[in-house]
Amino acid sequence: MVVALIALVTGFLLPPFKRGFDRLQTRAAAQEAMAAFFTARAAAIAGGRRTAVLLDRARSRVSVVASGDTLMTRDVGAGRGVTLVASRDSMTFFPDGLGLGGANLSVIFRRGGAADTVIVSREGRIKLGTKAR
Repeated sequence: MVVALIALVTGFLLPPFKRGFDRLQTRAAAQEAMAAFFTARAAAIAGGRRTAVLLDRARSRVSVVASGDTLMTRDVGAGRGVTLVASRDSMTFFPDGLGLGGANLSVIFRRGGAADTVIVSREGRIKLGTKAR
């Protein structure tokens, strides 16, 4: 009887905890990616050279590269079980802080039923939005 009661309570409590944990992991991955975009934009302005953020979807990795030098690499999803889906594979910032390209870049981080989206505009703005699946 006690085992059945514990199983019943666990069945009701476990899914909300899992959803909450999934949200925490996607948010952490998105915030790390945002830090990479902020770093790339600041490096472009400070160094007076184009700086790119490269998105490796297969490894859920984000790298900041300027003139062939890797300034930063983050495995945003590997240890968190988060997958990365992006509208393109990179974003380059000019020395004036503006982004290269004709459209905004969207990067979606997913785990379970949780998703977070980082949007980088051509004007260099970086924002975080949340989507539930």
